[in-house]
Amino acid sequence: MNSKIGNITTYIAAFILLVMGVIYLFKNSFMPYHSEALMLEWNQVSKNFQTLILALMRAVAGGFITVAVGIGVLQYKFSSTKSAWIPPLLLFMGLFISFTSIYANLIVRFNSEGKPPTALAFLGIGLMIIGYIFNLKSLKEKTQEVIKEEV
Repeated sequence: MNSKIGNITTYIAAFILLVMGVIYLFKNSFMPYHSEALMLEWNQVSKNFQTLILALMRAVAGGFITVAVGIGVLQYKFSSTKSAWIPPLLLFMGLFISFTSIYANLIVRFNSEGKPPTALAFLGIGLMIIGYIFNLKSLKEKTQEVIKEEV
């Protein structure tokens, strides 16, 4: 059961990152909170500024997608191997991308009218922490099984 909960929560966190990454990768204009922050609609922004915003969105997309795939692959690897080094790495990856997103979101929230999806990053943190806890529990279960087999 611990393994299933660890898998589900970690895969959900990775899925959220993947979805956000795909949105940022393929969106042809800025997000609604970007419009709120600038107090301008997309068609009111200069072509040069549009290019800059889209380039930054593509860079963020690359980070989100890369971390999402990395988390998914590592969780899959952990499920089959129970390698002890994987849960801390998963937690680090998830927390790092989430906290940097929150930092960027708070800059926008505190300095403009924009309201980026900060709650989504906090959800990611919660999911990764829960996944970490249950991955550790499943690791302990595996260790106890090995000890029983040796006795």
